[in-house]
Amino acid sequence: MKLLAEISERTLGVGVSEQLGTEYTVRKSARVILLNATGEMAVQYLATYNFHKLPGGGIEQGEKIAEALKREVSEEVGAQCAIVRELGIVIEYRERYKLVQISYGYVATVVGEIGEPAFEPNEIASGQVNIWLPPSETIAKIKQDKSEKYEALFIQARELAFLEEYVRGEEVSELK
Repeated sequence: MKLLAEISERTLGVGVSEQLGTEYTVRKSARVILLNATGEMAVQYLATYNFHKLPGGGIEQGEKIAEALKREVSEEVGAQCAIVRELGIVIEYRERYKLVQISYGYVATVVGEIGEPAFEPNEIASGQVNIWLPPSETIAKIKQDKSEKYEALFIQARELAFLEEYVRGEEVSELK
């Protein structure tokens, strides 16, 4: 899978670069640009923290990336999905937490009906809701987000890397 971006406090302009040689916890996650039948994408708005993100979450021990992606879509969106293509990988160095997050991005389509999500307590506490928007509107909303939350800075950069790769792929498809 292609490396799309490496994000650190330094690249975000809020601190120093990763401190190589120190111990970090590694977290892997699966993220998705999930499209419905009308071409709108699922976007999650976290009202408590005032930012948007793409569906997805952590890959559990022993779980394959595609399995994690489908599980997360089922839990967070209430839908089943079919993976269309890979987007790439984004690596985040969250110095404050000594965390390296490796996110695997995909494009997928909804299969069947969209039901109710099964949000976790922290997702409920963050005021998380799902909305469906055209890709251009999704990009505009994420670019406009001005959250005070540390993690939101990384999430915004990560999601924009995935969305920009998605748009490039769509432009290439249209040329063929």
